Amino acid sequence: MTTPPLVACVLLAAVAVVTVAPPPAGAVCVPRNGKAPGKPGMSPAPPKKPTPAPPPPPSKTKPILPGPGGDLVKALCAKTDYPVVCQMMVVPPPGVAAAKLDATAVLRLAMGAVRAKAAAAKKAAGALAADAKTPALAKPALRDCVDSYDDIAYSLDEADKAMATGDKDTTGTMLDTARTDVDTCDQGFEEREGDIPPLMSKQDAELAKLASNCIAIAVAAGLRSS
Repeated sequence: MTTPPLVACVLLAAVAVVTVAPPPAGAVCVPRNGKAPGKPGMSPAPPKKPTPAPPPPPSKTKPILPGPGGDLVKALCAKTDYPVVCQMMVVPPPGVAAAKLDATAVLRLAMGAVRAKAAAAKKAAGALAADAKTPALAKPALRDCVDSYDDIAYSLDEADKAMATGDKDTTGTMLDTARTDVDTCDQGFEEREGDIPPLMSKQDAELAKLASNCIAIAVAAGLRSS
């Protein structure tokens, strides 16, 4: 039996509507390989790695000095600019064991070495000032040196008193003053008119090392304000 033309047209239209009808709302088209569609030519971004924690700051702990004893002298002298000179001059008095020394005792021994050297320099400067062979232009400078060596002893005495009361500020100030007093002698020769040789330069160079060691020991032992 032949289908009428009108009925055939209706059937063809129905088939066309079913063929082009869009998928219902909410439907997802999944490709045959089972992967969700993406932009062509792009791969999915890799997962982000966790940011590592910053390293801890370096420790600022101060080195701990050894306990009382001979090693304490060596440890404190190692903090100075002239450790060999320091160990040669910081010697316990007869009858006192090195193991009995603490940091304060070590500093006082170092200060005692400065006193002894200043006293010897004062004697030498006085002898040169009284010597008829000494150039006349040098004698006023030598007398000034005698005064500066007295000042060194005074500054060390004041530092000793401050240490006894725990006054770190005054201790540091007077140790610095003693070191400055050493330079005063040579400066007196430089400031005089005329070509005057610094007759006390050797003694002053030795004093400068000893006074500098006292300052370094006080800092390392925490006996003066920084």
